[in-house]
Amino acid sequence: METALIIGRCSTTEKKQDVQRQVQELHEKYSKRFDIVEVKAYYMSGTKNQKINEDILKMVKDLTIQNIIVSEVSRVSRKVVDFLQFVEVTNEIGVNIVIDNHGLSTLNSDKSVNLMTQTMLTIGASFASMELKQTMERMNSGRKKYVKDGGKLGRNEGKETPQQFLNKHKDVVKHLKAGQSIRNTMVLTSKSSGTIQKVKKQISC
Repeated sequence: METALIIGRCSTTEKKQDVQRQVQELHEKYSKRFDIVEVKAYYMSGTKNQKINEDILKMVKDLTIQNIIVSEVSRVSRKVVDFLQFVEVTNEIGVNIVIDNHGLSTLNSDKSVNLMTQTMLTIGASFASMELKQTMERMNSGRKKYVKDGGKLGRNEGKETPQQFLNKHKDVVKHLKAGQSIRNTMVLTSKSSGTIQKVKKQISC
């Protein structure tokens, strides 16, 4: 049975259960076909996750993982160039990407490049980029109207105390004190690695 890594990603503006749902659904669907040896679940914009994608590629190489499973193209990146560069690297090292929502694989069974998938992914990534641009334009328009109507942007006044921060993330504290890793705590709480690391630092003080 070939090995696989699951990627689950949401931006920080999406619903907090989405990353966990992505991972669970993919695991249930593919665990009989692949040996799922790693999960990378996190919250970050699909336009700013280049470093994480680099880490994923390094992990795949180091652990000789043969497949990467994602629910859709945008889970890797919302930038066309970054996505295609990611696929180019996986093609070179013989790692197949399974895109669940379209039932596509980037490589054939003999590890040769699936040219039909390659063409479809290029088109799909372009549409994802267009969708992101339209979303950002709508958000910027909404912000301008909000400010024009007297609204204020930015953080609320007043600094959050360390105890207030820990109280807000009691679930993270519980799992970390139980010995869970940062990666497992991300999946269990659907919170970002940055938040979990901050909590870990606070309870270690």
